[in-house]
Order: sequence, then C-alpha cells, then structure tokens
Amino acid sequence: MGRADAREIREYIQGVYSSKTLPVLLGKILDVVRDENSSPHDLFSLISHDQVLAERVIRTANSVFFGHSGKIKGLPHAVMFLGYERIRVIALAMGVMDIFPGKSSVDVQNLWIHGYEVAYISAAISDTISMASPDEAFLVGLIHDIGRVIFFEKDRERYYQIGIGDDMLAKEVELFGCTHAEAGAWYAENVGIPEELVHAIRYHHAPMSAGENHLLVAIAAIGEVLSRSFRPRAIDDGIWTPEHDAILLELAIGEETRLLIRHKLQNLENDINEFFL
Repeated sequence: MGRADAREIREYIQGVYSSKTLPVLLGKILDVVRDENSSPHDLFSLISHDQVLAERVIRTANSVFFGHSGKIKGLPHAVMFLGYERIRVIALAMGVMDIFPGKSSVDVQNLWIHGYEVAYISAAISDTISMASPDEAFLVGLIHDIGRVIFFEKDRERYYQIGIGDDMLAKEVELFGCTHAEAGAWYAENVGIPEELVHAIRYHHAPMSAGENHLLVAIAAIGEVLSRSFRPRAIDDGIWTPEHDAILLELAIGEETRLLIRHKLQNLENDINEFFL
C-alpha cells in the first residue's frame, strides 16, 4: 500500500473548522485572551453567556490539579480563586474538547481521558521542576493527541488499522499521509491556538527536533511516556525512546522526582470519573 495523501486530512480539518458551530465560541475566547487590553471581566462575561462551558469551567476548577476540590461554587468564585491565566487555559481546553465531545463515542472518550492524564502529569512535571508554566503544560497535555481524534472521526476503519505498536507513526503516514502530531498541529493552527502550543503538539513525539519552545515540548513528551508507565491503558501511545532518556537528564528528573509526580496522581481517578464518566 502506498503512502496516503495528506491533503485529504487537511481538507477534512478545514471542513470541520468551517462546519462546526463551537469554533465560533472558541474563536471569541481566543480573541479575548490574545487581546493585550482585555481583562478577566471580558473572559468572565464571554464564558457566563454559555451555560455548558461555564459549568465545565467550574467543574475543572474543582479538579485535583487546581487544588480547590469542591470549594468553587460559581463562575465569579472560579475567576477569583484561579485568576485570569488559569481560567484562560480551562476555557481554551474546554472549547477544543467540545468540538469533538467524548460522549460521542467510547473511543473518543478514551482518547480524551488519555489526554487528561497526560495533562495532569505534564502539569505536575512543570510544577515540580519549576521551569515552565504548569497551566500551559496542562493545556498542551490535554490536547496533544487531537490528531488521533481527527483520524478516528475521519475514517474509523483506517484508524483501527494503525494500532499502537512501535511503528504507529509510520502506519499513520501510510494510512493518512501524516502523523497524528502533524494533523493535530494543523487543526490547532486552523482554530487559532497560540503558536507555542501548536509547536508542542507537532513535536510531542519528536522533542529533539522541536528547536524553539523546546521545554514545553519536552515536558509534554515526558508526560506522555510517564502516563503509559504510571497508568497503562490500551489507548496509550507513549513509546519510550532514547530521546526521553536524554530529556530526563536535561530536566534532572530522577527516580525521586518521578515518584513525587506519581504520588500527585493518587486522586486523579476521581477527577476522571467526575469529568468524563
């Protein structure tokens, strides 16, 4: 079988962006967060007009990661406790996730659960090594595999042929003409996700090729392989390579740090059950 043509995926991504109504809301969120003159009130006003998004922001704000489990009762409370940057991250994440909702299929739900686990671990890494924003690491981790969701929604029969072996990326190129990392980056660009996050999505399976924004890419890459190590699932695609060993050395993540990060995951299952199931 010859290599598929990536234009098919590019056209599908453009079609999804054009036909879905939710990117309109996501676009408004992006406009607000990119505007240097915007204020927390502007974002609060936008979210408050979408009841579903507001409820999900509150639910996410009460997650183990954000450290306010059960304490936040409403959107104004969430804005006060979390601040503009974290609300921005949550709103962006929810906007992207709702384009391909997990409730549409068990397979999509499992991909988002995997993303949530990688998000949590990436944020824990960032918080532990104190070298990057945990909020940005959380967002990248959550949406890093959006390309896999796109493959699934585009052609489920071909998606199931990919598998999760060490040749996974090569099979993606053969079947879809590109890797899920490339497809995810194309979609993120179409939507208008900030460039540094697009870059992290594109290179999360090839962190040493990232160049700029290397730190965020490296954290997401380690978050993915640690997810497979800590909480193995059939859906995992965190294939460990020598690049990951090099990143562990670069970030000074030894066994003690890995145990500390793993300890932070103890209550993650409650978050997942509350958010997805």
